[in-house]
Amino acid sequence: MFPHVKPHVAIATLLILAVGWLAVRPQLWTVARPGEAPRPLALIAGVTRTPVAFAVTLPAVPVGSQRLTSGRGALLIHYWAPWQRDSREQAAGLDSLRRLPELEGLHTVVVCFDPFPSVARFVARQRLRLSVLSDGRGELRRVLPCPSIPYTYVLDAAGRVAVAQAGDVDWWAPGTRATLTALLATLPISFRRQGQRDSI
Repeated sequence: MFPHVKPHVAIATLLILAVGWLAVRPQLWTVARPGEAPRPLALIAGVTRTPVAFAVTLPAVPVGSQRLTSGRGALLIHYWAPWQRDSREQAAGLDSLRRLPELEGLHTVVVCFDPFPSVARFVARQRLRLSVLSDGRGELRRVLPCPSIPYTYVLDAAGRVAVAQAGDVDWWAPGTRATLTALLATLPISFRRQGQRDSI
């Protein structure tokens, strides 16, 4: 592997490179600042919502794939990374929240950009049941930019951006639940049932 290099030197070099990558990787993204408290999701008024159009198929963790299409019901997309501060709490909180009966019809996904194996290990360790998708090629990001990690979008049934919010989310705050239930209250019954099937 490394001609004329002793094995222990090669191993030490690889470890240094790995540690360096872990240190630099968060700096490649704008991340939530330490001390910033999680905030409830805030709904954008209907008249000011921006429409987006996409239909992308992303690899799912640990296996398979999932198609995301705008304008097919309420869709929550949470851009996230295993290395971010409070990553476990954020993913687990959303995983629990999406199961509430009043949120039936909300299609919820977590989208990340890290190498597939590392994300798969994290998801397995945390026993997450919500959909975790990989956008390593940036297909979704080209339509819905990720200006910082974490970042959350919620689209309404018409495919318009109803929430676009940076930073950690207080998933269990009354404001978050009120935002999501208000959005779901405008959905036709068929969209509510479809969202529930997609989120299981």
